[in-house]
Amino acid sequence: MRTLVLVPLLAALALMTPRAAAESIELDIGVLPSRTMHETALATPLAVTDDGMPAVVLLRVPAGREVPPHAAESGLRLLTVIEGQLSWGNGDTVDRAAETLHRPGSVLMVPAASPHWLAARDGDVLLQMVLLNAASPVPAAAEQMR
Repeated sequence: MRTLVLVPLLAALALMTPRAAAESIELDIGVLPSRTMHETALATPLAVTDDGMPAVVLLRVPAGREVPPHAAESGLRLLTVIEGQLSWGNGDTVDRAAETLHRPGSVLMVPAASPHWLAARDGDVLLQMVLLNAASPVPAAAEQMR
């Protein structure tokens, strides 16, 4: 008897949520609106929060360009290098001798208010930045930040 009730209920739920059956799509990034950040990098938001703040952003840094030292006051940022070799530095002064290099697949965690700079010293760099305003890293990741 439970099965007979459950089947019509599941069928009704499926009809109420048509997006659940939608197919995945590949985004055409080229048609999305972008803006220049720090007079150097091109930022393309992919998702926003309920209040319209960017939550996921593609950041392209052209070859030979450097994003100057800066810090964001809100939230933890997760950066994933998608293309190119990222030159990264912590602090509020560029020190090329202290830069670290990160290849595609590298993931960086940037705490709020943490000054840093980045550069594309050898070819374009494409990053995906996820902004987590009310989130904390999992314990194993937090341990690596110490």
